[in-house]
Amino acid sequence: MIRRLCVPLLIAVLPLAACVTNTDSGFAGSKVDLKQASQDNVNLGIAYLQKGDRDSAMQKIQKAIEQDPDNADAYSAEALIYNAENDPDKARGAYKTAMRKAPDDPEIENNYAVFLCERGSPKDAMDLFIKAANNPHYSTPDGAFTNAGLCALRIPDQGQAEQYFRKALQINPNQAEAMAQLAQLAYLQKKYLTARAFIERFGELVPRSRADVLLLGVNNERALGNPQGAADYAKQLLRNYPASEQAQQLDQTVPHG
Repeated sequence: MIRRLCVPLLIAVLPLAACVTNTDSGFAGSKVDLKQASQDNVNLGIAYLQKGDRDSAMQKIQKAIEQDPDNADAYSAEALIYNAENDPDKARGAYKTAMRKAPDDPEIENNYAVFLCERGSPKDAMDLFIKAANNPHYSTPDGAFTNAGLCALRIPDQGQAEQYFRKALQINPNQAEAMAQLAQLAYLQKKYLTARAFIERFGELVPRSRADVLLLGVNNERALGNPQGAADYAKQLLRNYPASEQAQQLDQTVPHG
């Protein structure tokens, strides 16, 4: 089974590589053999890219395209490499080729949307995220809706972002990133009890929580007039992420001891 390139969250661009076999061949085999060899080289290329070896990654991807010029995954991986090399024009071209080779592929649409959002086209990106999310064959539509929300925040359009995050939670009540973002939006709207609920639920899903969410907990409990609750979040932040930017932002008036 082919493992598609997938970017579940906007902040996580590199995909996980699929299982890799030792097939890295330039042999002249059957069409099926060449397709499998091409996919194996895509997987190897992704693995090299995750290790930061872009030269080796590109060699594997180019071999994959040579073996199977219709392998959309290869062009999508090629786009990731070009993007990592800060060559957006080539990355855009590779994504468009991938989409031509595999029309309506939600994983490729999601990846291209991530690229568009990061490169300053959030509205176009959101359209693609929603298209991917509405594809019945997409395994993680909650991730695409979360990405759409993150992209909406870049416009910024907080109302639209909130709608997308809530849609993500309707699909997957354990979508942690959507939960964290809704907590932040509720805090900004001074809906402190709602923010508290999202922060607490996030902490249940992510045992060590996250530095930004813990700092939000500090500020939210202060806003609720609960100094002990603020202090508890501050202790967690200093214990789990002492070197973080968020730990440095803690107001000295919060008791830590």
